[in-house]
Parts: sequence; structure tokens; C-alpha cells
Amino acid sequence: MSKNKYCSLQECYDEMNEYLLELIEDHNRTLAELRYRSEFISFKNLEDEFHYFKEHAYEVYDEDLPFSRLTL
Repeated sequence: MSKNKYCSLQECYDEMNEYLLELIEDHNRTLAELRYRSEFISFKNLEDEFHYFKEHAYEVYDEDLPFSRLTL
């Protein structure tokens, strides 16, 4: 394999590795956030309300926003 191809592959590997590390960090932050939300729901004794919302919520699209949101 030529040195040029090796350098190109190494650059691609480094870029993908950095991207994967960022994904792992995001995933870990999301897991921590989920844990806090779950504990808050439990602390406030809101399990029934959460399950009701989970079962009955639907998506609403607002043309002024680039994303949907859940509502009852």
C-alpha cells in the first residue's frame, strides 16, 4: 500500500473515531438526563400521569417550527 493511501485511510479512521467518540459522549449525556427525568417522575409520584401521557399523546406540527411536539 502506498504511503499516500495509508495517510488517507488514517485520516478517515481518525475522523470516524472522533465522530464515534462524540456520539458516545452524547449518548452518555442522554442516559444521564433520562435517569434524572425518571427519578424526578418517581420523586414527584407522577408515574400515573406519565403513563397516561405516554399512551394518549400525539404529535402536533407547527408550520413555524422545524419539529413536532407531543401533546394531549
